[in-house]
Formats: sequence, C-alpha cells, structure tokens
Amino acid sequence: MSLFSKLKDYNMELDKVLDSKYFSSNIKNLLLSMIYKLEVSYVDYKEIKRCVRNKEDFLNEIIEIIRLYCDNIKTVEPDSDQAKLLIKNNVMALTNEKERSILCYPIELSLFYAISDISPKYFYINQDFVLKDVFQSILVNGYNLNSVEILRDFNGWSWDQTYDEEFDYIDNLIYQNLLIILGEKFLYEWRTYNSTKRDFILEAKEFIKYFTGNYNYLQCLYKMIYLKPGIREIVGPKIKENKKLLKKMDDKAKFIEEAKNKKQKIINKLEKIEKILNDSKLLEKEFRKLNSKLDKKIKTIKKYKEKLIKEKEICLKQINEIDFILKPKNYLVKKEYLQKASFLYACKGTFYEALVNCQKQFLLFIDKKVNKINTRDELIDIIYEIRYYKSLKISKEVSIYEIDELRKYIDKIMKKVITKLCKIGAMKIISMDINLNFEIINYALDSKIIQLEEIRLFFDIDDDNSLIIKVFDKDAIEKQGRKQIDITHKILDVKLKRKIKLFN
Repeated sequence: MSLFSKLKDYNMELDKVLDSKYFSSNIKNLLLSMIYKLEVSYVDYKEIKRCVRNKEDFLNEIIEIIRLYCDNIKTVEPDSDQAKLLIKNNVMALTNEKERSILCYPIELSLFYAISDISPKYFYINQDFVLKDVFQSILVNGYNLNSVEILRDFNGWSWDQTYDEEFDYIDNLIYQNLLIILGEKFLYEWRTYNSTKRDFILEAKEFIKYFTGNYNYLQCLYKMIYLKPGIREIVGPKIKENKKLLKKMDDKAKFIEEAKNKKQKIINKLEKIEKILNDSKLLEKEFRKLNSKLDKKIKTIKKYKEKLIKEKEICLKQINEIDFILKPKNYLVKKEYLQKASFLYACKGTFYEALVNCQKQFLLFIDKKVNKINTRDELIDIIYEIRYYKSLKISKEVSIYEIDELRKYIDKIMKKVITKLCKIGAMKIISMDINLNFEIINYALDSKIIQLEEIRLFFDIDDDNSLIIKVFDKDAIEKQGRKQIDITHKILDVKLKRKIKLFN
C-alpha cells in the first residue's frame, strides 16, 4: 500500500504543475508515465549505482524543472519528416532554453533526456584554464548521460546496460570517475552553484590528494581530455597563445614594460570612446565618418552608441587584467600556472594510452580509499562501485574490465576488499587459500544480480575432479562455472552440495 501511495503523491505533485501548462493530453500522459517509471526503477538503480541522490530530491527536482523550464513540449515519430532535425543532430531530443521548448521522440527516455538537458547547469571553473570550456561541456554532457541511465539501463526488474553509436562513452566515463571519487553531493553542488566564488577544482584536487598524496589524477584527466579526438583542434590556438605568453614572461622586465605600454594604448582608446559618448555632436560625426568606410552600414546612432559601450567594457576588462598580472604576487601565480599547464604543449602518445593512465590513477584513488576503510557497509559499497565501474565502456566494443592493465589492478583491489570482509566476518570464507578464495568469490560477484547480499553459492565435484560452482540469486540460478583443482586435500572451508550465503 505504501508503494502505491508514494507513487500517487509524485503523480499528484506533477499533476499540479501540469494544470498550469498548455500541454496536450498525450504529453501529460507521457510525463506521468515517465515519473512512474523513474520511481519503479529507482530502488534497483540505487542498489546497483550507490552514488545517487535520494529518491525524494531526485524526483522533486525533475518536477521542479518541468514547472520552471518546460513550457512547450512537442513529440515526433521516428519515421516522420519532423524527426529529421533530431536525426541530423544525432540526438534523442533538442531543447531551447530561451523558449523553454523541447522536441523529442514520444518515449519516456527521450523526454527525460530533454528535461535533464534543459535544466540550468553551471559547473563553474573559476581558474584560468585552457580546457575550461571543454571540461565544462564534458561535465554537462556527462551529467545528462548519467541522468537518463535510470530509464536506459533499469526497467524495474533488471540491470541491462545499453549503448548505441552516438553514445559518448568518454564523457560518460569521465563523469562516472568523478562521481565515484567526489560523490553525488559534491557534483550536485558544483552543477547548481551559480557563483564563481567557490573553487570546486581546488576542492577536488585537495580531496584527491588526501587519499593519493598527489595531484596525478587530474593531470592525467586533463591530458586525456586534450587528446580526446577533436579537442586538440579546439584548444590548440589558446595553447599556442599561452606558450608565447610564458616565453615572454621569462624576461620579466621586458614583459612588464610591454604590459604598461599596452595598458597606455588601451587607456588612450578608452578616453577617446568616453569623449565621443559624452558629446552628441561628436557622436554623430564619428558615426557618419565610420559608416562612410563600411560596406555593411551601422543602421542608427543608437546602434553605434551600443557598439562603443561594448568597446568601452572590453577596454576596462583589459585594463583590469593587465593591472592584475602586474602585481608581483599575481605575476608569479600566473607564470606558475602556465608552467604547470605546459605539459599540454608537448603532449605525446595516443588517446588510448592517456585513457588507460587516467584510469590507473582513478584506481589508485580507490585502492588508497580501501586502505582507509574497514567497516562492512563501506567495503560493500566499494564492491558495488567496482562492479559498476568495470562494466563501463570506452567504446561500443570494449569495456573497462576488458583492458588487461586495468583488469589486473581491479582484481588486486577486489582481492583486498574481499580479504578485509572475510577477516571481519562479513563475508563467508570459502577457502583458506587466499587466491582460491578470491577467485571463487570474484566469480560470484561478477554478475548482474541486483542485490549482491542475496547471492547463494553451491559447490560440487564432478567426475573429472573439477569444482562445480553455481551462483544463485536467492533460489534462481544465475550462472554456473567449473574450475580444475587438486582435491587430494581439503581446499574448501564450506560443505559441498549445500547452498550457502556469501555475505554474513
């Protein structure tokens, strides 16, 4: 009864919002169906994913987005002429934040993607950072992909990851890395905090350093982003500009002299602009003079005045930037930043190599985190997180766990976690041989079972001396495997031909 009452509550909240919207009955029904499916899938989603917001906040935010940012929702059939716009852009939905409008396919997943996309997202990076815009874009796209996962991969009965050619595996991987490292609360605050006063990058760096003792993860992440196909071409010009600036800053006296001269030229230009703006006759004279030289004329004096005001704002900004860097402390900070960022100037190797190195640093963080925790719940959370992480893909064909270098590191961490759980009595010891114990338990955990705590194991020996391992989800068999072992001595610490619970 409580389940249905909760479902009804969210439908009622959405109904209140929909009463003030001019949506068709089909759109209203689609929205109500979407909310229903989200709640039905949420329990399994939270169990598998772990790094999620609580259900109430999650669903309330969605309803609030619909209320504030969705005024016009239009659906199109996949085979219609109207769908060509979606097909052309290779997206499941298009949004217009200014008009608060959505164009999507008539399915819950497409609509939910649009609702996620139309909501304001900040992810401010308040550092002078050559990858700033690119990184923000990756975080926004990663957030959208992460949001729709609950409808894409969870249907209320199973966990089944699905991908297509247009899925951006790398943006998703980067976001999932940061979600596991920093937590849902941190990324939520970063996404919704609409001010540059808080330095989220610095906070992330210090948090990661607390566990790893270094900043290598973010350095490797930046290199991975830079080498991502298409990114080098976007940020290349800015990198060249920074490289030239760093070279100039090596000669401090010359740099300061040039900066002062540049500032004076800008001041002269600013004074001229202010003189024109404060004299209506001069304004008209300069307007006619400029228009006589232009092919595309400025239509009115008002437009010309607006143009001058914008130029004035640019001049003031440039003067402030020069004043800032001329201060001794700021000069050193700027130069240090350019020196630290210089590793991008000479980035070598392939994107794949950068990706693997970045994931090694991610796994180092997890490894160091495991060293600091000993409680049953925290260790089990790590098992869930690793199981989820190793199923992530870097392309349609390749998952994280299929990369040999990463699989070895993942297994090493899992072995440590399993050993800790066995030592504190939270997990059944299958064998006193640590390696065999790990192999069997790791085999059992590597499944799509929603609740790992429901795993039951059954062991038997067949005629050719192979160990038969059956993995059950409660009473339903999930999978079966066999392993060649030496049975001349007792190698298992559990009874054969009897179901046993893996977790105590």
